[in-house]
Amino acid sequence: MDAIRRTNVSSMGSGNVGDQLIVIHTLITSLLSVLYALFFLLRLFLLSDSSRNNFFTSSFSMLALLLLCGVQLALSSRINRRSTQKKIELNQGNDHSNSVANYLVNVMLEERRADDIRIGHLDHFLDVQFGKAMEHFLPMYLDFARFSAITDGKNALLSLLSNFAAYLVIGARALYGVLPIGDVLLYAGSVTRAMSDLQTFLATGSEFDYINSYLSTYEDFIAQPSMAYDGTLPIEKRDDGQYEFAFHDVSFSYPGTNIPVLEHVTLSFAVGEKTALVGRNGAGKTTLIKLLCRLYEPTSGYITLNGIDIRKYSYKEYTQAFSVVFQDFHLFSLPLDENIAAGTEIDEAALQSSLAKVGLTDRVQQLPQGVRTRLYNNNGSGVDLSGGEAQRTAIARALYKDAPFVILDEPTAALDPIAEAEIYEQFSQMTAGKTAVYISHRMSSCKFCDRIIVLDHGRIAEDGTHDTLLANHGIYANLYETQAQYYT
Repeated sequence: MDAIRRTNVSSMGSGNVGDQLIVIHTLITSLLSVLYALFFLLRLFLLSDSSRNNFFTSSFSMLALLLLCGVQLALSSRINRRSTQKKIELNQGNDHSNSVANYLVNVMLEERRADDIRIGHLDHFLDVQFGKAMEHFLPMYLDFARFSAITDGKNALLSLLSNFAAYLVIGARALYGVLPIGDVLLYAGSVTRAMSDLQTFLATGSEFDYINSYLSTYEDFIAQPSMAYDGTLPIEKRDDGQYEFAFHDVSFSYPGTNIPVLEHVTLSFAVGEKTALVGRNGAGKTTLIKLLCRLYEPTSGYITLNGIDIRKYSYKEYTQAFSVVFQDFHLFSLPLDENIAAGTEIDEAALQSSLAKVGLTDRVQQLPQGVRTRLYNNNGSGVDLSGGEAQRTAIARALYKDAPFVILDEPTAALDPIAEAEIYEQFSQMTAGKTAVYISHRMSSCKFCDRIIVLDHGRIAEDGTHDTLLANHGIYANLYETQAQYYT
């Protein structure tokens, strides 16, 4: 997670791809301009008058000018490197404050947070927090601004001296008859243009180094070994859906902690079985699902598919076995059909079937462009879905994928009781012939499942059917009866 944070922060300093292309374009054009000017000045270097025993009429005057320009460029390069290093140190030393300020700006601009900000009168609070972040790094940036002003002044002075030397040498050569008076501005202008372009090249090179200092964070992140992609075995394509997953003494702790989220979990999901995972908040339900989907890797133990360790399978093929709706699902500002097809070729029949199963057919017919209507009005041409409609759309996306293993994590949290009952009644039909795992805090939904697994403090506390667990008067019965009393 720390690597992800540093990589995210680096994007604030490196700019976007367009900025980087502009830097590269400037490097190339300034270099070509320098080469053109040097080629044009070659004749000036070759001009001399041996009949006059004079420094300005010999080639030594041009060599001296060249040496002076070289010294000026070397000093400018050193100044630019110091400036770049100071900028890198400044930004790296303000990673936290920059992250906080960037986060607060995003919070204040996000439409979905507007209601909380207005009702909670958080505008002043956010403004104060942003001010605190600014107080931390603003003095440092002002100090850098003063440093930059001095640096720019030094470069300007060096440029002025080299320009003066160019006009002095070339003007003297003209006075001594080495070249026509009318060519003084031409050749002197070429020298100053070449020097200016060389300075631009060096300054842009320093900017390129600055960008690369951030891009190296991306390179380090990408270079990290990914255990998730080591497997190469293909997933056997089966029409009968015979995919059996099993946990073997699996434990899991988040990186950087020794607190177990799951401890010594051993269970299997029977083919075609509908299983409910229940338990109090923090019991490990969603973590178990993410381990199954290989979003996390077990701290100890292993998981198998048809008896083979899932890490041996191709990661891409393995994830094709799952249709998942997480609690924090996301829809995209794309047409509805593309949201449901999720990057695959759109099958109109499968699309309409998925919409019908989740009860969205009538709503879609009311949309301006039907299934081609863009979701979310952030570009002025889309529609905003209600929470329940968005959740139905996410379920439709999972059904459209038609994977053999369906996982629904709190899939009806945003639905009204009637809509929820409709989803429950169609649950078996929607997942017919598939293995399904259902996570919910609403105990009434568990009656539709073949099996109920109760997690408590990261361990399997109970396992059985609805009637069996009620008769045991354990955790499940307590959760069920606690909710039931509010409906009687």
